[in-house]
Amino acid sequence: MSEVNPEAVGWTWLDGQLLPTDEARIGVLDRGFLYGDSVFETLRTIEGRGLFLKEHLDRLRKSLASLEIDFDFEDLWMEQRIDQLVQQQGGTEVVLRITVTRGDRIDGALEGSGCQPRLVMMSSPISSTPPCHPLNLMISSQHKTPPGVFDPTIKSGNYLASIRARDEAKAAGADDAVLLSPEGVVTELTCANLFWIIDGVAFTCDDALVLNGITRAVVIRLLEEQGIEVQLGRFSQIELNRANEAFATSSIQGVRAIGAIEGRSLATTAAASICHVLIDQYQQYCRQVMTEGTR
Repeated sequence: MSEVNPEAVGWTWLDGQLLPTDEARIGVLDRGFLYGDSVFETLRTIEGRGLFLKEHLDRLRKSLASLEIDFDFEDLWMEQRIDQLVQQQGGTEVVLRITVTRGDRIDGALEGSGCQPRLVMMSSPISSTPPCHPLNLMISSQHKTPPGVFDPTIKSGNYLASIRARDEAKAAGADDAVLLSPEGVVTELTCANLFWIIDGVAFTCDDALVLNGITRAVVIRLLEEQGIEVQLGRFSQIELNRANEAFATSSIQGVRAIGAIEGRSLATTAAASICHVLIDQYQQYCRQVMTEGTR
């Protein structure tokens, strides 16, 4: 292991070593680098423990199986590596990214057989002043990759459509972008699931076209416990335009209010809004999970 750098912003567990992230290196033949041939999970810790860690590891296994990347692991072993990263990071609340690439193929052939998978785990501090303003969204000209091309429920390392959509949004002065399917179905944001409310009913895209977000699943449960109907389906932009309020969900930001879509303001931040109440409920639920271990 290299000498510990106390000024390092982040830490990386790579090939059995714990390194400052800016010193960690993988080879140019790694298929994650060459082709995006990898899967990953991103999560946060609370009081030093991974939030919804079991759910993230279960989804990682499903993604690995879907891409036939032969990498097996025990949950306890992963928890121990996470503990190392959190302790080295020097804080109890950090962002973790767990990546498994298919590994190197020396001859550079496109087929993925004969590779030794590589695990890379990275930590970085959570901002002490995270952004909390309501998101301003645009509709991207980039389409969500359809299931017939690549299964969108796999959390893979190939994020080109999302990168192009986010760049497009930033260039237009927006915070993020809504991705439509080639058929015009409203799917999700570049790195988050999307919900919107019409007359007290919550809407979100069905499971087949989007990443089945872990925070998304929790939010659906919390909404239903409030007696709020949740409709999963394939909805057009016309239906999104009827929204009274909207919000995004992700593992790092939790529930994030959306203030406007394509320049049309929403009532999401009102004190009586479903989103306003949901943000508090989600935070309370996370604290309960971490203190009581309940689901």
